[in-house]
Order: sequence, then structure tokens, then C-alpha cells
Amino acid sequence: MNVSDFYDFPFHPKVLDYVSFLAYCRLADRQTQCFIEKCNDQNADKIFSPSNFLCTFKRQHFLRARSCLEESEPIGFLRCDRSCQFNEEKQQQKNDIELGKVFVETELELYEKELDTLCTFQNCFSKCHKKIIEQICSPNQANIAIELIQTYIKWHSADLFDWHLLTGNEKLLPQSCALLIQLEKNEQKSLENNNNIKLKEIDDTIDPIVMAIMAAV
Repeated sequence: MNVSDFYDFPFHPKVLDYVSFLAYCRLADRQTQCFIEKCNDQNADKIFSPSNFLCTFKRQHFLRARSCLEESEPIGFLRCDRSCQFNEEKQQQKNDIELGKVFVETELELYEKELDTLCTFQNCFSKCHKKIIEQICSPNQANIAIELIQTYIKWHSADLFDWHLLTGNEKLLPQSCALLIQLEKNEQKSLENNNNIKLKEIDDTIDPIVMAIMAAV
């Protein structure tokens, strides 16, 4: 297993296998401890990363979704990876970038292009994979798996936005990544509107009762 396995999503077949997942998390924990002890990165276990997401933050959620993701992965890879492939120019650009590369400040433009490629693929793949999950898994399992994937994308896009904001580079955030953030905001707004509607329905139900009591008094 190498870094290319986790380029787009961390839901690689080897991680979807339970025994391999446990091994992956043990290795990830050792790596995190190394960052803390050897690199003095005291936030290594708190920041967003694929391993922190799967092994710590959303471990139980992943374990509930694992069987559904494992069952849908082969078809998802064949259909979605092909349909969401980049055009030849972008694919060549991706191949030219060393996997696992750490970008320095002078390579910011190259880094933004890499992010654009990543966010474009994530948006496409998640929509494609969602349809397959809904066809293969039970409704309950499908909802759990889809929620996990959407949460990963939300947290990842929020992490990208925070970095751009803190470094004063928010205007450089690729449009494809900004779209993922906007989709999250729209979803939150929709949930808030639904909650407001429910509260209004409750108020509409209570008001006549309150009025009747007041009239009786």
C-alpha cells in the first residue's frame, strides 16, 4: 500500500478489510506519535487527515459502514473511477507530480492545481458512488455509508478552506474546492430551514391550545 492508494479517498479495499484496517490504524498511530515526539507537532492527533478520520474521529461510524463500502467498492471503482477520470492534460499533470510530495511556498501554484484535480474528482466520484451504494446496500446501511463519505468530503474541504484563510490565500482556493464548501453551506441552510418549518408547525399546533386555555381562564 502506498500514498497513491489514498489520493482521492481513504476507502481503499485494503482498509475496507477489517484485519487490514486494524493494521493500518496501528501504523497510523505510530506515525502520529512520531510526528508528536520527533517533530514536536503537538496537534498531529487533532488535525484532519485520512488516518485520523478513519481511525479516531469517525472510527465507529466507519466500522458500521465498512461492510457496505466493501461490497460496493468493486463496482464503484469500475464505474466511477472511469467516468470521473481527468482529461489527458490533467492526468499527465497528476502523473508529473511526485506522490506524497510536500509543497513549499514557491510551488503554491502547482499545489493549487493539485487541489483542483482532487476536489473535482471527489465531487464527481461521491455522486457516482452514492447511486451504486443505494443499489447494492440496504437502505439503512446505504445511509450510513453515504453519510460517512459526505462527512469526509465536508471535513476535507473545510480543512482546505481554513488553511487558505489562515495563510491569506483564500482567493487562490480552486473553484472546485469552493464548490464543495458551498454545497455544505447549502445543505446546512436547508437543514436550518427544515428545523424552522418543524418549529413553526409546533407553534401552529400549540397556539390554538394556549388560546383556548387563556379563554377558559
